[in-house]
Amino acid sequence: MIGTMAEGTGVAVVLCTRDRPASLEAALPVLRAALRPEDEAVVVDSASRDPAVRRVAEAAGFRVVRAPRPGLALARNVGIQATRAPLVAFTDDDCKPRPDWTSLLAAHFAEPTVGFVTGRVLPDRDSGPVVAVKTDEEACRFEGAQEPAGTGHGANMTMRRVALEAIGGFDEVLGAGTSFFAGEDHDAFYRLLRLGWTGVYDPDVVVVHSQWRGTGEVLRLRYGYGIGSGAVAVKVARLDGRLGWHLLRRRVWDRGLLVTVHSMRDGYRGGMADGVVRAAGASVGAARALLLPVVDGKYVASADQNV
Repeated sequence: MIGTMAEGTGVAVVLCTRDRPASLEAALPVLRAALRPEDEAVVVDSASRDPAVRRVAEAAGFRVVRAPRPGLALARNVGIQATRAPLVAFTDDDCKPRPDWTSLLAAHFAEPTVGFVTGRVLPDRDSGPVVAVKTDEEACRFEGAQEPAGTGHGANMTMRRVALEAIGGFDEVLGAGTSFFAGEDHDAFYRLLRLGWTGVYDPDVVVVHSQWRGTGEVLRLRYGYGIGSGAVAVKVARLDGRLGWHLLRRRVWDRGLLVTVHSMRDGYRGGMADGVVRAAGASVGAARALLLPVVDGKYVASADQNV
């Protein structure tokens, strides 16, 4: 069974999934090919209703752990606790890493200040709506508290275990499966940078993301991303003041309403819709987040709040 780490420095790959056994079945053989002997991997079932999820993962030879309730941040934290390797890599059930994935990302952690590494997330098609990708071809380093949106994507991120422990893992109020829908990855990048860790973006560290959503689903997803980004901006404002309010303005105006205005001028209907949903989502996320306290860098939701 995949899941036992060989001696030495290895990568623990955490793949979270919920009710998508067909996607999982296609992803796992590709993930297997990217693992080295010293690596381990675990599939985290994010409270799936479909028992086929566990059957598919176990049939492919992967260890499975189950999260007690839906939520991507929670599932990632469960995966962290279920593994032992000093580096923890995350990807999704609709993503396929290249064979050299773990070897390339692990090399960056020879530098002791590096807390996280991200890489390219490429679409698997050249036409149609595209979402949740990062295609920048220039390598970057990140140091100090800053805008986290450009640092990388949760479908292709690796973190040093001690760095994750230092920030208390992912904020379980954020991310897919919660009322904030997204943002747990960028929130973690921001908190790691704020704590003094260095981030690295390496375009050679690649996963390919399946673009299975239609136009309507993409717009709904971007609205959810907007909600998460608004919540992250408000947290940054709580912790770093002016930086956070600057981020919120960028999300509502620069990447939202301004995009809509320019698209209206150019007659680009798709851009108009995209700008509107981003601005609306960021505004809703910010308003919701303002109601929540932040303790030790994480949001705290009361039992009667729908988070």
